[in-house]
Amino acid sequence: MSDTTSSPATMRGWAIRAYGEEMVLMDNLPVPTPGPHDVLVQMRSAEVGDWDELVRTGEWDMQRPFPLILGLAGAGRVAAVGAAVTDFSENQQVYAYSYPLHDNGAWAEFMLVPETYVAPIPASLTPIEAGGVPIVGLTAHETLIDVLRVSRGDVVLINAAAGGVGHIAVQLASGLGAQVVAAASRRNHDFVAGLGAAAVIDYDATGDVTKAIRDQYPGGVDKALNCVAGKAANDYVAALKDGGKMVDLPGAISVQRPGVEIISDYVVRGNRARLADVSQRFDTGALRLVIHEIVPFDEAQRALDLVLSRHVRGKVVLQIV
Repeated sequence: MSDTTSSPATMRGWAIRAYGEEMVLMDNLPVPTPGPHDVLVQMRSAEVGDWDELVRTGEWDMQRPFPLILGLAGAGRVAAVGAAVTDFSENQQVYAYSYPLHDNGAWAEFMLVPETYVAPIPASLTPIEAGGVPIVGLTAHETLIDVLRVSRGDVVLINAAAGGVGHIAVQLASGLGAQVVAAASRRNHDFVAGLGAAAVIDYDATGDVTKAIRDQYPGGVDKALNCVAGKAANDYVAALKDGGKMVDLPGAISVQRPGVEIISDYVVRGNRARLADVSQRFDTGALRLVIHEIVPFDEAQRALDLVLSRHVRGKVVLQIV
């Protein structure tokens, strides 16, 4: 194993001492030591999403001791590797989403990750930019390709299409040959159309969003990806054609409709091969990352507040160093 003698014994990180408490920047957290199959990453940047608030409040229980470091994904350089790790070496630029087997969070100077969750960052992205990719990239990739099995000619509805997962999903579904119906606020219509959406509807409109979709696609949509919580998510169930299928990421759908399939228990997991495919799609130009703001490490609470405001276009990234 590459030893960690050059690394400090302690590190800074944003942590909570109990679920529901405000996060605090601690400076005496222990730097984790790699096990045989682990990679220790010195973090450059971390992804910020509404899932981080679920962790802070305890709605998503990480089942780890406190203090619990927040953050689930990010990018940086390999600082050390376990004795059995052969695919990564020190100073390599990598990124990862560390769930499950999540030993410590990404909002810290170091993160310990199982090697099977780690992949080299896209050559087309900087280490700071790459930190905004893992969760949204993996989520869009798995839900569209493996769960919904989007194929050429499908009509695919993507709700919150200008957001983190949404803006990647629009590009990916369009690249798979689907006709993308993007639901976004009025100010983002040109943006999502530029990502490849064939049609854009205003989810802030007071009118019937289902009617707006059915006016353009009378038979309904084949598949849908819902990326936001709230009762309005139920409106999109009626937009599915008979036999249609939806992945409901936040578990917001509460209506029942016979003849359609709603998947509300999906949880993305770390996966090196999938993340490597995401990297390739960035490097071929099939995907591009839009960053709303890169926020300094000391302002992590503001970064999370930005995401929770629901007015973010693309990704918020926390710059650690």
